[in-house]
Amino acid sequence: MNRPRQFGKTFLLAKQLNQRDDCVALKISFEGIDAETHQHQESFIAEFLIMIAHRLEFLGFEHLSQLTEEHRPSITHLPALSRFITQLVGTMPSKSWVLMIDEVDKSSNNQLFLYFLGMLRNKYLTRDEGEETFQSVILAGVHDIKTLKAKIRPDAGSGRYNSPWNIAIDFKVDLSFAPDEIGTMLHDYSLDKQISLDISAIAARLYYYTAGYPYLVSKLCKLIDEEIVPNRLEKKSCF
Repeated sequence: MNRPRQFGKTFLLAKQLNQRDDCVALKISFEGIDAETHQHQESFIAEFLIMIAHRLEFLGFEHLSQLTEEHRPSITHLPALSRFITQLVGTMPSKSWVLMIDEVDKSSNNQLFLYFLGMLRNKYLTRDEGEETFQSVILAGVHDIKTLKAKIRPDAGSGRYNSPWNIAIDFKVDLSFAPDEIGTMLHDYSLDKQISLDISAIAARLYYYTAGYPYLVSKLCKLIDEEIVPNRLEKKSCF
């Protein structure tokens, strides 16, 4: 994706995918996993399944979250994990399952993580033979996507590498907020705070200063809510 860090790329993409009735997008990150977990297959798999169960519960699939938790103690190696993924995806075969792994830079030099990616790739390659698996596995990182590709794919050397700016191919989907989308956020905020706002004017001004950049929009709204508004109320109370 042709966007810098902190743009919220994976968050927005996962959100858009999960708004579709025919898709289940599970966004996880191995950033918080310690080195010890990365060294032991059983611990690594357990942590992966915990994250999957958490995301399923967050998306409202409590029964699948419970199914994952029930099977977790018995899944201690990659072949067993592969079979469980087939079982999990098979519970809703009409949906497209997408696995999104964020911050892969933190795990790119770990051999166990590479074995894990290799298992996912092998399942993907055999899906035409009836293998139930993720339709897509999206890896998000800054530096090492090209390196990971070279490590798990023998033919990766013939492809095009990312540039130093983390841009391989232009991503045509515009992830910026339009003024009306900013207005929707402001509307929800006004209802929550029970205050009256000139939503159109504020949304237009926020868009003017941020060009719809999600991080900047959120940051400005946070500053206004937590610092500017309370200060104004405090000054009014003094009079």
